[in-house]
Amino acid sequence: MVRILKLLGYTLFFILALIYFMPKVSLYHYAEQKLAENKIIFSNESAVDNGFSLKLSNVNVSYSEIQSATVKNIDIKMLLLYNSLSVENIKLSEMASSFVPLHIKTLDIKYTILNPVTIIANASGEFGEANARLNILDKNVTILLTPSELMLNKYKNTLQSLRKNQSGEYEYVKTF
Repeated sequence: MVRILKLLGYTLFFILALIYFMPKVSLYHYAEQKLAENKIIFSNESAVDNGFSLKLSNVNVSYSEIQSATVKNIDIKMLLLYNSLSVENIKLSEMASSFVPLHIKTLDIKYTILNPVTIIANASGEFGEANARLNILDKNVTILLTPSELMLNKYKNTLQSLRKNQSGEYEYVKTF
């Protein structure tokens, strides 16, 4: 029994050390290169490795050379069995102001090996609250939006493109 506990302890220590010493900044730059192939560019960011997470601050996001958003903080946790991305203070480009409110307070994206085909995201901001579920296997995304008063009053055209369900939430379902 003691041998099994020692083996489990050493294995856990090895996995935690592997995560802690993983070159997170280099992995981030590799991911940044892969995103650039799809015309998504991150610029002016500062990346800091904090042991079990990678923190990015003051990120400018561009798509096809068009400034799309600025992000205050991004926290990436890569723990092998559980991965998460927490984003704070997203300010969208003024071009989107006719469709949605421009400020997103938080965006949390989670992926776990316990449910390997589903990515779950939650967001809150001036638009209200949104919960999303992406099924990788079915290539299906479902977003449930609980709109704020601002969204209900000023962005009626956007809400008309979504389907309203019985609980008063707006639903967007797309297969890609």
